[in-house]
Amino acid sequence: MFNPLLPDLSKIKNEDIDTKITELMQKYFQAAKFGQGGLCQQIGVILDVYKEEQHRRHELATRKTVQNQNLTDYINIDR
Repeated sequence: MFNPLLPDLSKIKNEDIDTKITELMQKYFQAAKFGQGGLCQQIGVILDVYKEEQHRRHELATRKTVQNQNLTDYINIDR
């Protein structure tokens, strides 16, 4: 999803993304507690954008890790 009011998330540190997700979740639960369904929807959209960015970064890191592994270290050819 794209929201023009959000900053460019690709320029934000991983720790800041995690912190923002935690903050948004707290705000979401507070809004739900007080019966603010419309506010929950708005927070939910922004929360999804941050979670998608977090997921994208985790996938990228996993791919880099797999590409950098040397599988011959794990396979015993001398048998």
